[in-house]
Amino acid sequence: MLSHENIIVRSLQSPDFNALLNYLHNLSAETKSRFGPHAFDAASVIQFYNSNDNTGFIATEPDSHSIIAYSIIKEGILFHDKNRLNGYQYPEIEKDACTYAPSVADYWQGKGIGRLMFQQILIDCRKKKFKRMILWGGVQCSNEKARQFYQKLGFITLGQFEYNGLNQDMLLEL
Repeated sequence: MLSHENIIVRSLQSPDFNALLNYLHNLSAETKSRFGPHAFDAASVIQFYNSNDNTGFIATEPDSHSIIAYSIIKEGILFHDKNRLNGYQYPEIEKDACTYAPSVADYWQGKGIGRLMFQQILIDCRKKKFKRMILWGGVQCSNEKARQFYQKLGFITLGQFEYNGLNQDMLLEL
């Protein structure tokens, strides 16, 4: 584990978009395949953040100030996930919910950056009075490291669904 004292976690601002595009471009094919809330081009990023429903967070590396992790919080749940999520019979699943999509640069995975970012994101989500957090598009069942990470954070499994492979919907009560 490395020292996190110089890593900065903060909300994404429009001047960060070029650095974000560089971050997204440099992700491995495997990491890119597991993260897909928006396309990895400038027009898509700008359009995505023109919505007031989406808040981005970044973690920057102390020496280069490069983005090493990126996460999104969306107010509410995704429209195309609504029927599936409501089918789990989880009480008031949509009420005061947000949707979470995290990513960490390949080199930094497994070094505590995801947890560090998540702590800051939780503070923001609680200030906004969200009561529950749902994973954006679930987590791929084949991604054992990610599933274990979410379980350590306290996420519970709601159920499984098929979309380009088997996935799990997971939820965290805030």
